[in-house]
Amino acid sequence: MNGVVKIDIKQLKYFIEIANTRNMSQAARNLFVTQPTLSFTIKKLEAELNTELFDTHDKTFRLTRSGKLLYKKGGEIVKEFDELVNKIQKMKSDSKETIRLGLTILFAVQYMQQISNFIATHQNVELVIIQNGSRKIQAMLAENELDIGLVSFPNTQSQCLTIEPLNTSTKGYNVHVVLPENNPLSNKKELRFEDLKGQRFSTLSEHFMLGQMLFERSRHLGFEPDIAMVHDDLQVLLYSLQKLDSICLLPIEYKQIGALDGLKWVPLKDKHDYFPIGIALKRGTTPTKAVNDLMREIKKN
Repeated sequence: MNGVVKIDIKQLKYFIEIANTRNMSQAARNLFVTQPTLSFTIKKLEAELNTELFDTHDKTFRLTRSGKLLYKKGGEIVKEFDELVNKIQKMKSDSKETIRLGLTILFAVQYMQQISNFIATHQNVELVIIQNGSRKIQAMLAENELDIGLVSFPNTQSQCLTIEPLNTSTKGYNVHVVLPENNPLSNKKELRFEDLKGQRFSTLSEHFMLGQMLFERSRHLGFEPDIAMVHDDLQVLLYSLQKLDSICLLPIEYKQIGALDGLKWVPLKDKHDYFPIGIALKRGTTPTKAVNDLMREIKKN
């Protein structure tokens, strides 16, 4: 036999399956190929090696001496090849960059299109999204538990974080007082913080800017807020208002997502009635190309 022998892994796998099953029809079913395709492949392999691999006189596909040798050595080659492919695929998986993005529930909804666009165009990046309040997200960034945050001001970790204000269609959120329609304050066109004295509150925790703001502003004005519930799920807070006869402070922008019947959203007139938002990073870190791409996508909002 002259020339270079050309055998590929697929031919070896087909040959080994026939040797294992000793049945051409069963082997074809196991390999999800047609019987003629399998038969042609084996004939081509035998022609390439210039030898018969199976003794088919009794239709049992017994291996010849050459077939036994190819079965033994070919099986080793196939095993090594599969292990090599697995290692290469694992290396590719291991090299996948992970970005940990922190943001609030509201921002997750407002920027979902941009986030989806980034995921669709960066298949080599695993984007892990952590939802929490802006104060908590800033703290997590400071502790290197996140890589980037979409947060509201103020910067509570100014010694170690930078926050770039967003100059997009969504630049921040406006604070409203949400209360049951039977609450006398629901008839007001706007409410000042002083008007809320004596009310019961369902509130976000101090992980959120609004949760912290409630306590700071109340105490600054000389009263301790009467807390009926603390919860970090905005929808849970809304459901609690009528049952607990309470009020809460929420972004009006959330009304489009979680509006409920029987509630009024009244603008809050206060020095803290608006919170701008921005992209937060830890000082001294150099964003990767993927993180820069994510920031550019967010800025398209």
